[in-house]
Amino acid sequence: MDEDEPTVDMMLATCRTPGCLMEGVGQVAPFTAYPTPPTYRGWCAECGKPHTDIVPAP
Repeated sequence: MDEDEPTVDMMLATCRTPGCLMEGVGQVAPFTAYPTPPTYRGWCAECGKPHTDIVPAP
């Protein structure tokens, strides 16, 4: 594996946008970490707002 390749981790992302139909609902999905230390970014598929709650999947 090339050291420049991003790491893919399974993470639990939960929407915390008030009023969103997915508010408080966690979804497990693969996330790519850029750069080191890992930073994960994702957006809610329902409301389109960025996730503020992304943690390692159980």
